[in-house]
Amino acid sequence: MSKICLLFMILLMPLLGFAASSRPLSPSEIKEVIQAVEDEIYDYGYNNDYYQLGANLGTPEHWIAHMSIYVDPNYDLKDGGGQVIYKYMPYGQIIRFFSFNRDGLVQLDGNPENHFPITQPSHQTVFMDDEDVCRLEHAWLKDFFDIDVSPSLGRIRDAVRRQKDRTGFSDWEYRHAGNKGK
Repeated sequence: MSKICLLFMILLMPLLGFAASSRPLSPSEIKEVIQAVEDEIYDYGYNNDYYQLGANLGTPEHWIAHMSIYVDPNYDLKDGGGQVIYKYMPYGQIIRFFSFNRDGLVQLDGNPENHFPITQPSHQTVFMDDEDVCRLEHAWLKDFFDIDVSPSLGRIRDAVRRQKDRTGFSDWEYRHAGNKGK
């Protein structure tokens, strides 16, 4: 087959319904997913549950947990979503689905208050076959997120603002609504 004919067929594939079903995530998109994970942890106040987990980037008195996160490098265009695996304390390791909204902001699937049950797409990996989890972790991109167990109020407020921008809700604001002006 000639190169011109091959090029013509490739160009016609999207018009004939042969569009790609996935695309690779960009490094900046992966950073946005990691930021969303960190922000949600701070917003829900789970940062204390990371004490003595992961490698410590701080001091013994001020623990900053350096945690692994595994990112599926392919974003599913058909279903509009991606996946990550990470430790979400106090629930343990979870597989979490995410998507990007129209504004390009990350939307994490599942509500932490529901504890990520097996009945939900985003759930604890304890319900999965161990070999399947290991296979995914080895096939996906390994990155890291950092959780300060004693973050500054500024760090929390930044996370709360971003979380509210993403989801329209902040658990931290809800829990502290009665403390305004004090």
